[in-house]
Amino acid sequence: MKIYLLANDWPGAQVAKHLVECGDTIEKLYLHNANEQKYADQIKANAKVPEDRIYSVDILKDPEHFKEMRQDPPDFIITVFWSYLLKPDFFCLAKNTLNFHLALLPTNRGWYPHVHSILDGTPTGVTIHQINEKADAGPVWAQKEVSLLDEDTAYDIYHRLRKEIIELFKKKWPLIKAGKIKPVAQDESKAVYHKKKEADFLDTVDLSRLYSGSQIINLLRARSFGKKGFAFFEKNGKKTYLNLKLSKNPEFDNPDNSK
Repeated sequence: MKIYLLANDWPGAQVAKHLVECGDTIEKLYLHNANEQKYADQIKANAKVPEDRIYSVDILKDPEHFKEMRQDPPDFIITVFWSYLLKPDFFCLAKNTLNFHLALLPTNRGWYPHVHSILDGTPTGVTIHQINEKADAGPVWAQKEVSLLDEDTAYDIYHRLRKEIIELFKKKWPLIKAGKIKPVAQDESKAVYHKKKEADFLDTVDLSRLYSGSQIINLLRARSFGKKGFAFFEKNGKKTYLNLKLSKNPEFDNPDNSK
């Protein structure tokens, strides 16, 4: 297979590595702008693409680049944790397309799907799907539900979903490229899309409001991400940030009872 890979972050590095291990050729590699890149060096090392065929996202605005692509189109365009919407004149050049999304589509299209699942109880999972003009709306190649545990914060479920989608890709990629899986259209009547800015309105804990136990716990764990706590309350003009820790073990920092 001849592939154009548009990749970012740890999953992008894993996909690049697996494609090369499968004997597929990453013909061109596209990366985020420099200030938005994550794992770029590892992606480049794993993809084994010559420097003159590694591009920044800005090249996709260049008509000459499209002219070159039309002369020798790829079998697949694959996007992994790619933050930019692609135009049809780019992704339609490929015989097929594939994108990664950390949700059970069509539920929770868009940004921070794991956060919204914690808040509203929608199932968590991963989906590999085709690309079309609408974000995360293309027909589904494969998906898997991944259980949200009671002790999960946004950080925990997010990192587990990333691992699960890579495992799903490794399992399904041979079948996809061999034409043994046919993508299935999403049910638009069940589609839910979340904009990036929605997260900005999740963080305020109103001290004058009465919350149920589950509401406040879910709000805090949805906005706790490792060392970062995004939720806050405001008092006397000052913000205090909150970060929730959850565990099945009552001993958090010092599990050794002898100390």
